[in-house]
Amino acid sequence: MEQYDYSESARMYDRQVKQYDSYGHDVLFGMSYQYVSGGQKLLDIGIGTGLASEPFAKTGLKIYGLDISEDMLGACESKGFTEELRLYNMAEDSIPYPDDFFDLVLSCGVLHFIGDLSKLLADIRRVIRRGGVFSFSYAPGTSEADFASEPTAWGVPIYRHSPEYIRKHLSDNGMTIEKEQRLLIKGADKTSYNMEFSAIVARLPR
Repeated sequence: MEQYDYSESARMYDRQVKQYDSYGHDVLFGMSYQYVSGGQKLLDIGIGTGLASEPFAKTGLKIYGLDISEDMLGACESKGFTEELRLYNMAEDSIPYPDDFFDLVLSCGVLHFIGDLSKLLADIRRVIRRGGVFSFSYAPGTSEADFASEPTAWGVPIYRHSPEYIRKHLSDNGMTIEKEQRLLIKGADKTSYNMEFSAIVARLPR
């Protein structure tokens, strides 16, 4: 995974999301809402400042968060809605929680930073309870490759994954896609809607 200084980004992140009209976090919340109830435990992988999981906290869920950046975790902690926050590198670390611990796992706007998702998806499956939900976004690719790196105007490359690759690894881990929605967000010029993502809600049968 590309490493860079998150300190300035953490201070400006919420404002930048609005500047780019990037509301994938709101889309995932709306798509997932029917599956949640108060008191459930949610894990947000790549929680950042907490934009994606804060709406779930307002419905009564207990929020746990993982992120690679101490500055992002600090910004999130200052909002006061989480149960626990931990440093975590999704490209290298195992999820630091026991099996069947969460009712919902959320990952918004981060899976495109690593190529091979097989280990991560298996680990996500491990910590989700039967009947639980995995809500996430990824950057769909158009090539025949399972995943391929793509340069961006921000200077940080992203990975695009083929929809077939995503479906296969969800299926291999016993999860079925309940909902899917394609999204367009603004690119680096903050004007052109030229960045395509897909929002998915997958479920583990009871």
